[in-house]
Amino acid sequence: MLESRRLRHFLAVYELGSIGRACEKLLLTQPALSKSIRQLEDELGVRLFDRTPMGVVPTVFGNALARHAKSIEVQFRNAEAQIQSLKGKAQGHVTVGIGPSVARNILPVATRTLHKLQPDIALTVIEGLVDDLLPRLRRGELDLMIGSWPPIADPMFITETVLVDRLEVVARAGHPLAGRPVLRSELLNYPWALPPASQKWRQSLDDLFLERALDPPKAQVVSNSAGYLEALIRSSDHISFLPRQLLDLENDEGLVTLDVEMETLEPEITMTLRERALLDASICEVVQVLRSIGADFTG
Repeated sequence: MLESRRLRHFLAVYELGSIGRACEKLLLTQPALSKSIRQLEDELGVRLFDRTPMGVVPTVFGNALARHAKSIEVQFRNAEAQIQSLKGKAQGHVTVGIGPSVARNILPVATRTLHKLQPDIALTVIEGLVDDLLPRLRRGELDLMIGSWPPIADPMFITETVLVDRLEVVARAGHPLAGRPVLRSELLNYPWALPPASQKWRQSLDDLFLERALDPPKAQVVSNSAGYLEALIRSSDHISFLPRQLLDLENDEGLVTLDVEMETLEPEITMTLRERALLDASICEVVQVLRSIGADFTG
């Protein structure tokens, strides 16, 4: 009978394509993991991996075993999740990647709610842009990520919309353009401080000007730091184009939205994770809380 421990070792090597990286994930030495794989190969009487200078590549036997081993792992995780659910208590550690737009409001509220319901779930929260976070999610360094980016078109992941945000042209209170209707052409008379052009909604800003045969704003300052952009706008005549959830406009008398005659843009805040991550009880709890908070913010 195959040992579940050896199957876990096999799957780690299979999924990571490297014995070294699998050792890091499993907290094993390389000799111990190599021995475990050899014992599994001896037990089955076949070679599961071909060793190459670039790592390990599964053989036809390795691919066949992986399909069944994943099913076995799913059953184990299902059982564990169901037991934790029946106990009414989840334990574990969840690593969440977040975009700047959820750092101020959504995630702090979700964290407080989660720990009222499940105080034994530990969170690690890492802020970044989608280009930084997606590779980490792919490598398994993140359990899920949430932010203002379009759904990830990759069969490895599932993506769902948590809520719909709204983009605003933002300036300091007392700005020369504040408190009156503003034409798009007037915005070009002031310096802009913007996120990187890789942000999908940043590209939408250009389109709003091009459709009026206007040159898009040229950013005098570009930064991926939401805190820096906010501080700069608050203390100068720079203007920006930012999601409402990134700021606290309802409670902040130092910043205002400008009344610009332009189409309202509403980017989605999406949550992305591996489908099988939902078999982990602690990740399920985080996902459910984020869904609930998203519904509250939308309502």
